[in-house]
Amino acid sequence: MSSRLFFEPVPPLEVLERDATEQDLLAVAAVTAPARRAESLAWRAIVRREAGEMVRIAYDEWGAPIVEGERGGKWHIGVSHSAGRVAVIMSREGACVVDVERCDRNFERVLPRYLSAAEQALSLHPHYKAVAWCAKECMYKYHRRRALDLLRDVRIVEAEVEQGRVCGEILDGDKLNMKVEFLDGYAIVTLD
Repeated sequence: MSSRLFFEPVPPLEVLERDATEQDLLAVAAVTAPARRAESLAWRAIVRREAGEMVRIAYDEWGAPIVEGERGGKWHIGVSHSAGRVAVIMSREGACVVDVERCDRNFERVLPRYLSAAEQALSLHPHYKAVAWCAKECMYKYHRRRALDLLRDVRIVEAEVEQGRVCGEILDGDKLNMKVEFLDGYAIVTLD
């Protein structure tokens, strides 16, 4: 599938608010944490830059962002953010998702809730825990179903992190191949 990935630092909040559309300011009005507000405005700014200033950004029944284009075309998008960075993946052809995490994030406290012993044994790559977290988040977002358990329902079945690939499945379904990238100390996983 032909998708485009954008991974950018989050600009200062005052710049984002100054340049935001009225629709975007209304969409983030309830977000009180300045960092979260900036991240939300940043991904919206990327979408408008790439798809056109007049696109309409909404959410589907699962809470995933969708974009209706200026010329009636529909964009599929996925967004993620982590510690001052925002990732946006866009496609005209079909569903796409992205997840991003800092490679130096400490996953030890949450590890037992999202990665089984068998999954942990799939890779010795130093940033595998971040990749696995991102991969599971991508599969969760892609499946568009609430109440999936990241440990029981969403599984990683292959991990070739050095080759930029991880494969998973949801509820013993079809295998989902994901792309792995590392940029500026972040792990980025995409699925389209």
